[in-house]
Amino acid sequence: MDKKDFEDTLLKMVKKETIPAIGCTEPVAVAYASAVAKKYLNGKVNKIRVNVSLNIFKNGKFVIIPKTSESGLELAAALGAVCGVVEEGLCVLKNVNEEYIKIAKNMVKEEKIILLMENNTPHVYVKVVMENEKNNVEVILKDSHDHIEKVKLNGKVVYEDVLDEEKNSSDFLKQFTLKEFREICESISIEKLDFIEDGIEMNKAAAEKGIEHKSGLGLGCGLSKFQQEGKVGNNPFMKARILTAAGADFRMGGGDCPIMTSGGSGNQGLGVILPIVAVYEYGDIEREKLIRAIFYGHIINKFVKSYVGKLSALCGCAISAGVGTSAAITWMLGGNDEQISGSVQNMLANLTGMVCDGAKETCTLKLSTSAGEAVLSSYLALDNIIVKPDNGILGTTAEETIENIGVLSSKGMSNTDKVIVDIMNS
Repeated sequence: MDKKDFEDTLLKMVKKETIPAIGCTEPVAVAYASAVAKKYLNGKVNKIRVNVSLNIFKNGKFVIIPKTSESGLELAAALGAVCGVVEEGLCVLKNVNEEYIKIAKNMVKEEKIILLMENNTPHVYVKVVMENEKNNVEVILKDSHDHIEKVKLNGKVVYEDVLDEEKNSSDFLKQFTLKEFREICESISIEKLDFIEDGIEMNKAAAEKGIEHKSGLGLGCGLSKFQQEGKVGNNPFMKARILTAAGADFRMGGGDCPIMTSGGSGNQGLGVILPIVAVYEYGDIEREKLIRAIFYGHIINKFVKSYVGKLSALCGCAISAGVGTSAAITWMLGGNDEQISGSVQNMLANLTGMVCDGAKETCTLKLSTSAGEAVLSSYLALDNIIVKPDNGILGTTAEETIENIGVLSSKGMSNTDKVIVDIMNS
């Protein structure tokens, strides 16, 4: 593959999953599938059956749905049917208001929504079956939070779009190295990266609202207060923690402003973009370098996920978004390839053990930790303080370590999600 094709493919992959989303993308995926079903159903909804993967269930059980102050995949499905806007993609719930919430809650109360977990599915999987007296619609969402694979109306397939792209994109990314990704980030035309500015604007706005309204857990607001009181430092490390925590507070607390995602995840979008912005704001760095750094962070996030998967038992904010952020900051501050690789090794030696126990308000703590450690790992690498290779799960190179993390996630932690869900339901 020549450089131009490589660049075009990378850009397409990143842009596909760097899009605005309102609300956590797991309940949003359920709402989106439900909205699609309602679009095909003619008439009133009598019943909705929702089957989801273990990972969708785990990440949708406790997270607050925008504007509702409540959680639950049943409520997400009901809202998707009542007021979901299919054309808005991951912003499908943008029109939620008190009247629609009341109608959706009544549907849940009247037990019109049946929710089940389904085994042996991809990590991202939702099946919605919606019916009334005349029609029955089945919608399957699979592999990506906004990808509808199949729609059946009264048993007949009326839409089909099998997505082989996810497997192909993972295989594609695994062929390359951090250095090759870095070279593309340096050479790509800056005009092609205008969507990066949109992400900065969106995610900073969410962080500002999180601080202003003391949303969700209130960690961002609390850290900001501690900073003003002199209890914590005023530096890029703390700024990264505050901004990322505040953005996650707003999002996990049911905030309704759009978040720019990374790799299909809103929290990872916050975790990639805001720490890089925090470091940028403390230094004399060209704006173009910031834009290219964030693009690099998005690529590395997706690169790690090509091994680990979109959803897993490991916290993606730490082991994929955090890794991408650290590599990007190191490059932005003038680090060479050895130091970029070293920052990745530092991060994975530190935070690999962080588990994902579902999306919820306390994700803010993990995101804030990952943001701060990404900055620290970068600074350490720039000072040539780098963990030794071939040490524990670390490989000789950063790429080898990332591959090892994929093995740890898929083989070593294959039962962890089930145990976590069992604990949730106990």
